[in-house]
Amino acid sequence: MNESSFLNIDLDLESEHDLRPLAQAWGDDVCVFRLDNDDGVWRGSFETMEEDAEQIIDKYHQLVTKLSPPLRALWDSAHQRVFDIGFQSGAEPRLYRSVLSAQAISKIEEMGGSIAVSIYANNDN
Repeated sequence: MNESSFLNIDLDLESEHDLRPLAQAWGDDVCVFRLDNDDGVWRGSFETMEEDAEQIIDKYHQLVTKLSPPLRALWDSAHQRVFDIGFQSGAEPRLYRSVLSAQAISKIEEMGGSIAVSIYANNDN
């Protein structure tokens, strides 16, 4: 199949502080793809199980707003909080459109996040 599609929204964090307590607090609500320290910079990459962009953002918002004050301070101390919206490119449809509501964008802003868009090339020949 050679269709463009929405994939997921990764949450990518960078901080001078250990991000493991966030991953522990979120538990099974997220998949952890990366969580390490490289030259004094902690990096974490997370995904949720939801399939729809609005639901994914809602889930991240719930996870962040329910953090205890010390964990919220850890979240706020991250110098990057990127919500990376991923798409698979394809030959069909000719135009693929995905819309985020103003409410979803406001939730990202409320969390102090930035938005990135990643489009993955189609490897079909």
